[in-house]
Amino acid sequence: MKRKAFTLIEIMVMLAVISMVSTVAYKLMTGTFSQFFKSQTKLTNLRAASMILERLKADIRLALIPQKDEEKPKIEGQSLAFCITDEGERRMVTYTFKDNSVERSVAGGKTRIISMTSVSDFKVEEAGEDKSRLITVKIVVDSDLEQENRSQNDKGNKIELRAVMYPRFFTDSLSDEEKFWNKARQGAGGTT
Repeated sequence: MKRKAFTLIEIMVMLAVISMVSTVAYKLMTGTFSQFFKSQTKLTNLRAASMILERLKADIRLALIPQKDEEKPKIEGQSLAFCITDEGERRMVTYTFKDNSVERSVAGGKTRIISMTSVSDFKVEEAGEDKSRLITVKIVVDSDLEQENRSQNDKGNKIELRAVMYPRFFTDSLSDEEKFWNKARQGAGGTT
């Protein structure tokens, strides 16, 4: 009887082929998972920036026309304050960037941090003049701010959102109709 067996060369060739296939599969899997986690981090950053911007836009829609000097909007780079109606009263709301987060505080009310992750920049600027005054907002969110500890894949996770808003508290920008109806509401005891 003749025995059939693998020779040493056949076993070595088979091990070489298996190791090459395993290496290729490993590279494909690590690349796929790396892209997946990078996308998840980028999506989390986008959600965080969107939440800040949506909250700010909601308050700007509620902004009131200033009736006193202390109700006038204050736009100071990394801080924005303006008057809104809160619990039936006219109160100042302030958005402030500090310690890698954006904080929303209402005068005589609560102070909350409205950013889910680390915010690396928050800027509010006034632009335009007279009839076309507006506010530009820039929010940069980057959940991993420590540059030294980053892998190459984590460096592109920064999200930057920009928005342009035309708030009502710039009374110069209001149309004549809006000014008329605001005066009418004020005369009737409503809020403007």
